[in-house]
Amino acid sequence: MKITDVKPIKLKFFPKRPPRDGLAGIPSRDVFLVEVYTDEGITGIGESFALGSLESLEAIVEETLKPLVLNEDPLLIEKLWNKMYKQTFRYGRRGIVLAAISAIDIALWDIMGKVAQKPVYKLLGAAHNKLKAYASGGYYMDGKGLEELADEVRQYKDMGFSAVKIKVGGASLEEDIERVETARKALGPNIKLAIDANNAWDFNTALKMARVCEKLDIFFFEEPISSDDIHDSIRLADATDVPIAGYETELTRFGIKEFITRNAVDIVQADAIWTGGISEARKVGILAGTWGKPIIPHFSASAVSLAANLHFGASLVNVEYFEYTLDENPLRDELSLIKIQVKDGYIYLPDKPGIGVELNQDIVKKYSV
Repeated sequence: MKITDVKPIKLKFFPKRPPRDGLAGIPSRDVFLVEVYTDEGITGIGESFALGSLESLEAIVEETLKPLVLNEDPLLIEKLWNKMYKQTFRYGRRGIVLAAISAIDIALWDIMGKVAQKPVYKLLGAAHNKLKAYASGGYYMDGKGLEELADEVRQYKDMGFSAVKIKVGGASLEEDIERVETARKALGPNIKLAIDANNAWDFNTALKMARVCEKLDIFFFEEPISSDDIHDSIRLADATDVPIAGYETELTRFGIKEFITRNAVDIVQADAIWTGGISEARKVGILAGTWGKPIIPHFSASAVSLAANLHFGASLVNVEYFEYTLDENPLRDELSLIKIQVKDGYIYLPDKPGIGVELNQDIVKKYSV
């Protein structure tokens, strides 16, 4: 079997009320997919992290990565990952080059599963066939106040989720404390509440919020400070009893290694469309497990990303929870004809060969760039 082509697909959805996190606004949900074709008629699908970079990702795939994988055996996934990573080392390693590698890697695993007629998570060893999903939302939006935030998190509770996460870091500390207290009160004592600052704060601000979190029994405090500053993350993790989670913005096992081994995080997070695909995300998870730490797969993109992150997560024994982002996003809900079931706070693995995605061409056409 040989790879005959790699074709990009660029999609964009504009929400009615654009969300904002602690770091930046999200004016659109940008989705970059690749389809990897083979001479035996089997095609794989993968996704890259793509916020604001659809054209750049297309250029990287077409100019750099596609020539590296054409005529190669798609089942030699580790060989091809290393070939792409090393050939782009001087200008890649992180960022959108790694995101582009992620998409091709996911597509190769999709092909592998289709050849073997098995879902990818079972090919990887299968520690679970379902994961606890936490509802990820609580974004800032124009005109959204405390009452709307309280209604939102109560809705997640009513949907059966046992844990909820909201955004912080995008307002004053006083306002954010009010937001956390409001969400905690709305959820009651039996639903876990986590917060996510998206790297927005300095050490002192993050520590002040951590002190509040200790009193409110917060599940975890995600990405409180910049992932460029491991020293302050170590200080913060040591200074508070609230578990520090992160950093999906620190990519590959090489980047996250020091955060794990130096206890800068208590809970590790990774996203297959950011950190190098299913191959690399799984290695991050194994490294976390070696140091006795859980890992939570990150998800906030399309149905392809959802499936890819589920497969890597379900292959690891140290994964219990899965992030299920619930903003307005038809590219999550409608892009695949094969639907992933979320019920009573659990998300279930698709049992179809590969990653279990079949593109809805009507949705592709509707949101195509």
